[in-house]
Amino acid sequence: MLAKEVESGSCPKLENKIFDNLVDMMVAINLISNTGRRNEKDRPAFTATLKSHLTLSRGNTIKYDNVILNQGRGYSPKTGIFTATKSGLYLISATVMSNGGVALGAYISKNGANLMNLYGPGIHGGTQTVSPVLNLEKGDKVSVRGSGSFKTNGNNYSYFSAVYIA
Repeated sequence: MLAKEVESGSCPKLENKIFDNLVDMMVAINLISNTGRRNEKDRPAFTATLKSHLTLSRGNTIKYDNVILNQGRGYSPKTGIFTATKSGLYLISATVMSNGGVALGAYISKNGANLMNLYGPGIHGGTQTVSPVLNLEKGDKVSVRGSGSFKTNGNNYSYFSAVYIA
């Protein structure tokens, strides 16, 4: 019977069913969109670059002063420290660039412990990047610290970032 109505071009039952399906799809899309936005806001992430040239010594924290993104407000440009605002896996990335032809050494620090070293050769503009995935607990602190005396290049060539991935 439905087939005859479709062939004749008049099928109120089919039109109602299509309309009901369309409304259901719109509600589902709206729920997915809202859930995605909520998850985005709950996902800590930051990126900061270094504007000014710095001279560092052993143990000094690099304070990346140009904050591009600070979702969740976990990064402090005053201290140079990222504090995990929720527990989970984070992708951390840091690049340092030497300035003035001096070799540089730095490391990723988690709660004060050296996790991973960066070394830039003694040429002007020598760079080193590391990108570890770390399991952080809420409140863990991650930073980039100098492992010797060196000059680092600002001008947004050196950066530090983190994003919650799971």
